[in-house]
Amino acid sequence: MEPATCNMLKLENIVGGYTKNNPILKGIILTVVENEVVAIVGQNGAGKSTLAKAIMNMLPFVMGNIHFKDELLNGKTTQQIVHKGLNFFMQGGQVFPHLTVEENLDFAGMGFSKKELQQRKAEIKGYFDLFKNGRYNLQASYLSGGEQHQLALAMVMLRKPEFLIFDEPSAGLSPGNVKTLYQILTALKNNLEIGILLIEQNVKMAFDFSDSVLLLRDGLIEQEQMTLEHVEKQYFR
Repeated sequence: MEPATCNMLKLENIVGGYTKNNPILKGIILTVVENEVVAIVGQNGAGKSTLAKAIMNMLPFVMGNIHFKDELLNGKTTQQIVHKGLNFFMQGGQVFPHLTVEENLDFAGMGFSKKELQQRKAEIKGYFDLFKNGRYNLQASYLSGGEQHQLALAMVMLRKPEFLIFDEPSAGLSPGNVKTLYQILTALKNNLEIGILLIEQNVKMAFDFSDSVLLLRDGLIEQEQMTLEHVEKQYFR
């Protein structure tokens, strides 16, 4: 008998936005199981990034229940949520431009002992081309857009998350950098066995990378799994 698969992330009737009287999310229902990759696609303004921020409690108004590994996250701060193993890659890849690559990693690893931090750095370096190109001591502002995305992802992975929310990881990148980034994501997914909620405007990439793809429209997730052809023809003309 196969071991039971547990729910990693479960959203129950999530309503949220920036004002209580005009919510962007209107009753989101979603479950992502252990080691599953689920993508959310939708047109600009559909509420995809708002959904990610709601899960991380980064919105002024959120209602409904958010469970991570069967624990209720309601009322938890963003930092508390991160400490529980649910991490967030923000759109654009957030780094500190005036710090070096190493200093950015050190900042992400604050709270770890020196030995633990060095061990974690060593564990993630092999996944990223950035660390193979002699750029470790370079100020982050001198990195290319693709390299800054790699650094931002490395900073997230330094914390050994059990589940990752990616908000538009391909935004602003050239096709070549998008391909490189998703090669890294695929290696991380396969080797580290982490669950992923992918919010992505690049519909084809979402279908290529994910186990299932759902459409966010009018503040609700359509529960029927979409095909690439259906999404492109109906919603991305």
